[in-house]
Amino acid sequence: MSYHYGSSSSSSSSSSSSTPSSARQSTVNAQGLVAPDGYHYMPNGTLMSDIEHARLYGGGGGTIELFNLDTTNLKASGEKRRFTITGNGTFSLMIKNESDQHYNFITNKFQAANTRLANVKLRNTYSGNISFPVAPTTTDIVDGAVNDGVKVVMDNNVATKMEVGDRVTGNAALNAANVTVVELSTDSNAKKFSMSEAIAIADDAVLSFTGSDQYDVFLFAEEGTKHANYTEARFADDSIDINSSIGSDSLLLRKVIYQTLDVRLTLSAISPNGGTLFSGAAATPQVITTNTGKNTGKIPFSFSVSAGSTHSFKIDKIPTISDVMIFVTRTIGSSPIAIEGEDVSGSTNFRWPIDNIDGLTVGMVALGDNVTAGTIISPYEEVITELEGTAQERKFVKVRVEALDTLGVKPTITINTATKALTTVQTGNIVFSKQQAAALADDAIRIYGYGPDAIQALSGWDIELSDMAVTLTKPTALVATTTVNSTTVDIDNGDGVMDDVSTVSGFNINSSVVNPTVTNIGSYGSSTATLTLSSAQSLEAGETLTFDGAGRTITISGNIEVKNAGAVRSDWGGRLIFDLEKFITATNETS
Repeated sequence: MSYHYGSSSSSSSSSSSSTPSSARQSTVNAQGLVAPDGYHYMPNGTLMSDIEHARLYGGGGGTIELFNLDTTNLKASGEKRRFTITGNGTFSLMIKNESDQHYNFITNKFQAANTRLANVKLRNTYSGNISFPVAPTTTDIVDGAVNDGVKVVMDNNVATKMEVGDRVTGNAALNAANVTVVELSTDSNAKKFSMSEAIAIADDAVLSFTGSDQYDVFLFAEEGTKHANYTEARFADDSIDINSSIGSDSLLLRKVIYQTLDVRLTLSAISPNGGTLFSGAAATPQVITTNTGKNTGKIPFSFSVSAGSTHSFKIDKIPTISDVMIFVTRTIGSSPIAIEGEDVSGSTNFRWPIDNIDGLTVGMVALGDNVTAGTIISPYEEVITELEGTAQERKFVKVRVEALDTLGVKPTITINTATKALTTVQTGNIVFSKQQAAALADDAIRIYGYGPDAIQALSGWDIELSDMAVTLTKPTALVATTTVNSTTVDIDNGDGVMDDVSTVSGFNINSSVVNPTVTNIGSYGSSTATLTLSSAQSLEAGETLTFDGAGRTITISGNIEVKNAGAVRSDWGGRLIFDLEKFITATNETS
């Protein structure tokens, strides 16, 4: 470890001439009595602790003006961080982890024995490095396959191998998800634990369990030195933000650094409305791994989406960031709140209580079994028009209700002691653009946010996409029976072919003008189909035909940069989703 001492033109003085009479001290009083250790006598004969004296008067030993240390979350893989202390005086620096181990500034490792950087003379600046280790990881072997459910039996007692909140990895599905330990000794079995989601695991699989950690950093102003005046910062819930606060009103200044689990962002695609034309569509997602508060730089991505059998895709346009979204799940309250003047004769309402409005913004889309189609989050306005249709027409807003209302209640901000993830919950009211039926009461609904601003509002993730493209995998099929100068062609597989869109090419295709178009599909299926083409063809049984313009599989690609990763909250799940309905036309060729 290297340190840098700043230069100083003069030394601080501790002579009595620089100390106010009220701050002068002696270990012996006028009667010759010796003060106890750690105490001294003031001029008026009263006893005062040395620590309290230094806090009140500074002892003429100087001031620690600034402690500069990056307190953002640490990577699970460990990091080296530089610190700088500015001012004059004497300080000590101590760092502890959750296991009550202390950082040794000589070995750059944590140890059980109490140690610190002690009684360092500060002259302008002092700099150093702290090496934070890799997050603790253990392994164990699965005793019995997990085919469904969340319960896993291991070879050893789970309490010796893992803690609640540990990340679970060990196969492709686990490695692609944000799976954690949620319970130890499940079903009173000391060798069984429960996962946060159901994932199949083979017998004898080796699982890894990676934990988070917390590092408390203590900067002490030693006797004769004080900290700069305390300037307090607070979170939205009015709790103290110690990392953003400056200085201290005591001899101790504390900061905290969390080493969080790696977070995984899953890139996928769905049809949000679940239309029948997209039925059976399935994506093969790509996973991006990073850490909260970190920038990934540009990372190439590419993943595929397949249509269901008998269904086909046509590309309408190249997707943009506005076609990409995330969604959260929120729960509506048990009864609506009527707005003054609102027509509720149909037992429908615009305004409803909701369990959490954190991250929600105007324009986000609401979807659910009992949500009125086309609903977004929107303020309510009742507008009165005077002298309508005349040159003097004027409009007045009679009633306006904002889209989101906290009702004056502060949010609740909690940190998961296991994962170190922050969660904010803000109860309140929500107003929709359309009235909702009474059946919405107590429903869990999805709120969709499109584009970078909405994504960041809902998740805390700052994401940029670039160079996006979408390409079709051209379907192929074999000619089933020889065709002579006919527009009717039998093929062995019609999957991916789209009526009035697909064009066909092949060795014997007569394309003197353009490749013929498929104008009709009969007996559509994965084993046979009868095509009608826009021009007559003579084709041999067994030859290969290639179809363009539509297909069963698309590939979405581009570059993604996570400029700042947030936590993966439970009502989101870490999925970045391309809305297929925004740039793909889907058909069912059997209907």
